[in-house]
Order: sequence, then structure tokens, then C-alpha cells
Amino acid sequence: MVCLEDCSGVKTLEYLVDEDEHRDPLQAIAERYLKIPCSCMSPNNGRFELIGRLIGEYRVDGVVNLTWQACHTYIIEGELVRRYVSENFGLPYIRL
Repeated sequence: MVCLEDCSGVKTLEYLVDEDEHRDPLQAIAERYLKIPCSCMSPNNGRFELIGRLIGEYRVDGVVNLTWQACHTYIIEGELVRRYVSENFGLPYIRL
């Protein structure tokens, strides 16, 4: 395993809080968290952009998509992720 794209993996490190002193700090924090490409946000194009970028950055040989028991939206996106990985990168895919 070279990379984990889940709620506590690299996607949480993608965006920083805008620290402009003229901004409302709570608004800046909220906007940062709403940018995270979570599967509960629809449409979730940001997740596919992130997966594509990670495939290139980490030179991925295959994708293991984990089905989180408490996250049904990840389960629902599983087939979309399989198609994306297969059609755009020709990589093997398995869902666990």
C-alpha cells in the first residue's frame, strides 16, 4: 500500500485554512472542511480528481477500494471508482 484515500488519509491534508486576517476564522474553517472530497457530498468529482492525482504521484499499480461499514456513501461510489480507475488508467481494481 502506498497511499490511503479515506476520511483520515491524504484527502484531509489537501486543503489548508485560509488565514487571511480579514476573514471570519469560523467561516474559513467551515469552507476548508467543505472542500474535502467526501463521498457524502454529491456530486463528488473532487474525489475522482484526487484519486487520479494520487495514482500518478504514487505510481500506483492497482487500486484497493475499502468498503467502510459505517459509510454507505463509499459503498455506493465503489462502482464509480472501479469504472474511473479502469477506463482512465487501465489499472486492476478490487473492493474489500
